Amino acid sequence: MRKFRSKNEWLAVIKEQQLSGLSIIEFCQQHSLSTTTFYSARAKILGKASSRSTFLKATITRETQHVEVLSTQDVFRLKTRYAELVLPSSCTSQFVLEILKEVDPQNRTRY
Repeated sequence: MRKFRSKNEWLAVIKEQQLSGLSIIEFCQQHSLSTTTFYSARAKILGKASSRSTFLKATITRETQHVEVLSTQDVFRLKTRYAELVLPSSCTSQFVLEILKEVDPQNRTRY
């Protein structure tokens, strides 16, 4: 039989899962919960930001240089063939793009 939970009950279930040390799938199996329902309730209650990854998606338009981004909470490190930069995490993508254009001495890369 389907059980309806209030917002407070879902908050308790979500907190219990976080404290359990189990993956969401294992936790849901042990508590007879649908993983889809769990993820849906978590996103609805905690907001979409809680389920988003903190990694940035990068697309390569033309492979001409290797870019490695190592991030922390306050700064991120950007390494290219020609330079290594440490920038605050509050930098806009447009600012980083302008720096990359200046770092590539021959402007061979299309951004």
